[in-house]
Amino acid sequence: MNYIPVIYYHSIAPQKNSYWFRNWLTLEQKYFEIHLKYFKEKGHQCLFLDEYFQLRDTNEKGKYVVLTFDDGYLDNYIYVYPLLKKYGFKGTIFVNPDFVDEKSTPRKTLSDYWDNKASLKDIDNWGFLNWEEMREMEKSGTIYIQSHTMTHTKHFVSDKLVDFHHPGADSLYYIGNKFPERKPYYITDPEFEKLVTYGYPVFEQKSSVIARKVDINPSFNHSIIQSFKDVDWSLPYDFKSLYAKVRNICDDYKKNDEIIEHIESEADYKKRVYNELKNSKEILETNLDKKVNFLSWPHGDNNEFAHKTALDLGYKATTLGNSQSYDGSKNRIPPRIGLSGVRDSKLLTRLKTHYKVQSYFKNFPYYHFNKIYYKTRYGLKID
Repeated sequence: MNYIPVIYYHSIAPQKNSYWFRNWLTLEQKYFEIHLKYFKEKGHQCLFLDEYFQLRDTNEKGKYVVLTFDDGYLDNYIYVYPLLKKYGFKGTIFVNPDFVDEKSTPRKTLSDYWDNKASLKDIDNWGFLNWEEMREMEKSGTIYIQSHTMTHTKHFVSDKLVDFHHPGADSLYYIGNKFPERKPYYITDPEFEKLVTYGYPVFEQKSSVIARKVDINPSFNHSIIQSFKDVDWSLPYDFKSLYAKVRNICDDYKKNDEIIEHIESEADYKKRVYNELKNSKEILETNLDKKVNFLSWPHGDNNEFAHKTALDLGYKATTLGNSQSYDGSKNRIPPRIGLSGVRDSKLLTRLKTHYKVQSYFKNFPYYHFNKIYYKTRYGLKID
């Protein structure tokens, strides 16, 4: 088998957005460019996933890499697209149609800045891709758009209370489920977190494709929120003290089994997952006039039912994610490598990149050290 590393990223920008509660998904542009320079200097060629599967089981010699980007962030158009063209590389972006921006005009990019057609301020935008931007990138031959499911959400799955909605909370999923039309704009929408009342109970969540979702009793939610009507939400958030304030309400509802109003049936779960995968594929294919053959699972979460459903719908392969150890299956994209930056250092970032890539190739001593590290640190055995 050809050992070809598949790299994954999310957002790429000059710096993290301090106002975005999920800004840990952003890798600074300077680190990303160090990665590109490394692959360029080492003579790697970038592959799309179709090309990856054609070469994987051959003996053809060469240095290859697959670059993938999850979620379809606008910065993939503004920064990633021009940088890939600059280095002669190409990448795959996994997109959720629910998050596609409705704007019809492409935004300014790093290329416009290089050509003195825009300032850095002009290109400092946050959000998600629109269809015109995706069509442009596809037409260039630099970017390959594929599916990341339809909704990229999570659902409540039990009556285990884990949080209360509060200022700065990671509220994308439970608010996005209530207001799906606001999802493409949530990064820069100061009103997004206010769409749900502070104090709203948040329960254990799981990814949409594996969740048997539950509906919470509105009376319970109302009782909890009313109990917090005098809370000063500008003070530091403390879940334990807030929970103590409503413990009796929680205990009463739980004793009478009244927190959950409805549990999704197995049949409804399977129908919903089928539609997640089918609708995403069809919408992407219709709007981009192309075949969509590959699927990346949000959060890495999937199961055999979801994977088989994807294959039945015409996907050629899905990411392995968290489901199992990789057995070389031709309908699974192998475990992807996450690359990062190190301590604001170009040298350390390059060394870490080299270490992770060489470990993937199973080269001595990197791979052998990696096996020892995972065994010692996590108790995991890697093949």
